[in-house]
Amino acid sequence: MENFISKEKDGSTLLAIKCLAKSSMDIKKNISVGDDGEWDYKLNKAINPLKEDLTKLSSIDIDSQKNNYNGNLTIELLLEKFSDFYELLATVEPLGELESKFKMAYEFLNSIARDNKNRSGPYKFNPWTNIHDRVTNVSKSRYESKQYADSVEAAFKEVIRTVKNYVNSKTKSKYDGVRAMSKAFDFDSQNPLIKFNILKTDEEKDEQRGIAMLYKGIVFIRNRKAHENIILDDPNRAFEYISLASLLMRLFDKHAK
Repeated sequence: MENFISKEKDGSTLLAIKCLAKSSMDIKKNISVGDDGEWDYKLNKAINPLKEDLTKLSSIDIDSQKNNYNGNLTIELLLEKFSDFYELLATVEPLGELESKFKMAYEFLNSIARDNKNRSGPYKFNPWTNIHDRVTNVSKSRYESKQYADSVEAAFKEVIRTVKNYVNSKTKSKYDGVRAMSKAFDFDSQNPLIKFNILKTDEEKDEQRGIAMLYKGIVFIRNRKAHENIILDDPNRAFEYISLASLLMRLFDKHAK
């Protein structure tokens, strides 16, 4: 039995479809010249025949509880078109934020397509599945209580505290905030405590600087949220911030020795 997306009413399934469509196009948009051509080839192979459908699916209005997609695409065909790209991602570790979103959505939809005849009730798309455990522990309850600003602040604080504790344990000092991030990642006048590569080429040094900026960036964002009465009422924006915190925790886990 085919699952026509236009007939889908379950909000969790629609959210996964929207996530897969949007993340796939965002990944394609962010592929730079010089990146692995296999990614570009397999994404083009999937996206080009479905471009109009994917554009519509990426803008489904989940909050209104209405499915405004009226095309003929099925979940099965959507999965088939992206199967090669999904298999490619399965060989990559760790995944970036967009790739993790795509993989999570693909696997959820695949479970529906595979078990549709036997399932007794609707599946629930759980966006927390691929979020780092420590971020989930401090943010999930706040997020589900619609305390979105607090959930983001808690996620960022967990990353900052993790890096700070690591730096201070290594240096026997009391670094905090941006100073702790600088001590951990900067390399122009020191040997950084955490390296994301061997820092030999200009491209490797750019990567180190870029990731360091992400860590420093959450300190500044956290500072504003902590000292001002910030209203954050967009659950999607809040979850994107939380996903960033999760990515930074996974990078720390992999590279902090």
